[in-house]
Amino acid sequence: MSMTGMRRVLGLPSVASIAIGATVGGGVFVMTGIVLKIAGPALPLAYGLAVIPVFISMLPLAMLGSALPVTGGNYRYPSRMVSPGLAFVGLWVYILASFIGQIPLYAIACARYARVFFPAVPLELFAVGLLTFFFVINLLGIRLAVQVQGIMVLVLIAALAAYAAKGATVIRPEHFQGFLQAGAGNILLGTALLTFTYFGSNGIIELGGEIRDPGRVIPRALVISFSLVALIYVAVAVTTVGIAPWRELAACPEPLIRGSGICFGGTGAGFGFFIIGGAILAITTTLNALFMVGTRSLQVIIRDRILPAGLGRVHPRFGSAYILLAIIWALSIVGTLSGLSLETFANYAALGSMIVFVPVLASSMLLPRRYPERYRASVFRLAGFWLYFCPAVGFAMVLFFSAVILSEMKSFLETSFFFMFILSGIGYYALRRRWLLSKGIRLDDVMKEETWTD
Repeated sequence: MSMTGMRRVLGLPSVASIAIGATVGGGVFVMTGIVLKIAGPALPLAYGLAVIPVFISMLPLAMLGSALPVTGGNYRYPSRMVSPGLAFVGLWVYILASFIGQIPLYAIACARYARVFFPAVPLELFAVGLLTFFFVINLLGIRLAVQVQGIMVLVLIAALAAYAAKGATVIRPEHFQGFLQAGAGNILLGTALLTFTYFGSNGIIELGGEIRDPGRVIPRALVISFSLVALIYVAVAVTTVGIAPWRELAACPEPLIRGSGICFGGTGAGFGFFIIGGAILAITTTLNALFMVGTRSLQVIIRDRILPAGLGRVHPRFGSAYILLAIIWALSIVGTLSGLSLETFANYAALGSMIVFVPVLASSMLLPRRYPERYRASVFRLAGFWLYFCPAVGFAMVLFFSAVILSEMKSFLETSFFFMFILSGIGYYALRRRWLLSKGIRLDDVMKEETWTD
């Protein structure tokens, strides 16, 4: 049994579908329009460049997931191998950035696409209804959520393949003239933002305690999801740039709606299938995946007593952490109704995804020394040069791209708000640690009790 009350029920198809669904929504249907305005016709190049450092830096996570497959890995690995405080603050920032930035980003973007069919429905009302739907689905347990995810991912891939295939027949080479006209700085900024779109698949290490044969499944699912997602991203980007002048598309609120209209003739079954089966399902699969993995590390933090025990209550029938799910839902509603721009949501989400990555990468370098037997027995492991090179790529990527994103955030208030995420996490951890000490509980002793079993 896992710590969440669920058995190991997830196989390779389920885990791969979770990874793909967690990734594709942001990459194609939210970030394409944002980065098209920045990188211009070099959009496909930005997508292609972004996958390289992310894939290299994901290999250490595959190794950790193979050697120590547990629930809540993004917190659990660094809290036991690096520092409980650093692990908590990293996850705290990621959670706030996800629940107040990433989830609202997808919900509002999905509402924009849905307005093609429901123009009279207010964006905020649709977004809130969508969040409530996935809150209820995940409240009923991970089995139902995974089944819904698998169906949506299959339809999503079919819709994106149809767009790329149809687009190949109408692409005009002249639209790629001045391919690098945006300049190196803008292309790098676009690449920095797009690195975030490949981070969704790392969420599967949150589910290690619920995966059958996780030592083999986790690395294979990461390879499958990265290969397929990168192919989809580049193909859709090439089609989007090639079917119309990029400035014309960049001026649209949702460039892919305009692009699919050109591609499929503006109406008919092809256009409808792309909007519903592609755009809407791409974003909803990501939302569903975020709800699925959002509670896992939080449950470990609660077990470590850093958060109050009452927050981790599990529903006796469905095995879902219903209080944590309700908190995720509530914070997401706050973000959705905050009035912030999609660009601000994207910046928060990208920065949060990168910050949580750092302590996990550090954990991977310590794995052979801290747990040599588990390391040697791992189905997938990095050794020698690669053990340090892959995390180093991740560290460099996080440092460079975070600096690029922060430098481009125009509002002092929005930048300050993000740093408040970090300071609030540090402050809460310090106060909670002091309170636990007053009760005779040392967090370092709690961490030493780790058995790496669920």
